[in-house]
Amino acid sequence: MKRCWLLFMILLVVMSVAGAQKKRQKEKRPPKVSPEMLKLYEPSEFKGLPYRLMKPIGFDASKTYPLVLSLHGAGGKGSDNLSSLKIWTEFLADEKLRRKHPAFVLVPQSPGNWQVSGEPVVPDKQTLENLPAVWNKFKARMADTKLIENGSLSITFELVEKLCGEYKIDRSRIYVLGHSMGGFGSWTAIWNRPDFFAAAIPCAGGLPPWYDYSKFKDVPVWTFHSADDPIVSVEYTRAIFQALEKCGGNMKYTELNGVGHGAQTPAFSYKGDNASGFTTKYASPRCDKTEDVWDWLFRQKR
Repeated sequence: MKRCWLLFMILLVVMSVAGAQKKRQKEKRPPKVSPEMLKLYEPSEFKGLPYRLMKPIGFDASKTYPLVLSLHGAGGKGSDNLSSLKIWTEFLADEKLRRKHPAFVLVPQSPGNWQVSGEPVVPDKQTLENLPAVWNKFKARMADTKLIENGSLSITFELVEKLCGEYKIDRSRIYVLGHSMGGFGSWTAIWNRPDFFAAAIPCAGGLPPWYDYSKFKDVPVWTFHSADDPIVSVEYTRAIFQALEKCGGNMKYTELNGVGHGAQTPAFSYKGDNASGFTTKYASPRCDKTEDVWDWLFRQKR
């Protein structure tokens, strides 16, 4: 009996170790990216920041093209220059879309959050304490955060400038988009440089309420968020939309439902409210009501 019990315990330990090893292998397993994608998005590095760049289809050095800046979410953090490739970068690599809207697509990879150098990310203690309840889970993180000295978003801005010097990029048609952490980064980008970006598509993101949302009221924005998002509260996007409504901002907001934190797939393949069953709101009459998300993006010009 004792021998059986001992064998049973040994079996449990072996299974536990094997399970842990399998989990670690799974965690280290690189994301599934097709060879075609890897070929299109050429890898490089700038000031320690890994990035990939897809050139316009049929690239002609004498022609001028727009540039799309793609900001990954938290799952893309690292330095493998691979995890940053997401579902929307796959959509942008579609041959039909590339022929319709030839453009550069820049995909940098950040080791942490998308932040700007010198950005005062933490307000005073009283402001933190008075934040709406939906920001509760972020309060402790904010309290521990210090002034950003070398933000990956600032390095990315430098990288865009470098590429503008190397290629004929239309400076009036530089766009930024991303999901989750990349959604936060997209909001931060147009807040920091509202005169630089021609349009933005922040998905399932937000921006703390001590930022002045009216600063980017003239930037065309189409934002997406699911009402049942358990990770990033939909109230973050609702608050920005309400503020932009008050100041006549150029913002469209499509509130999804039933997709949780997975808003990126319906957002970056959006063909219009009638096809989806969702409803898009407009902060002002200024908004471009083009229904296809990519047609809308490439129509915008600073």
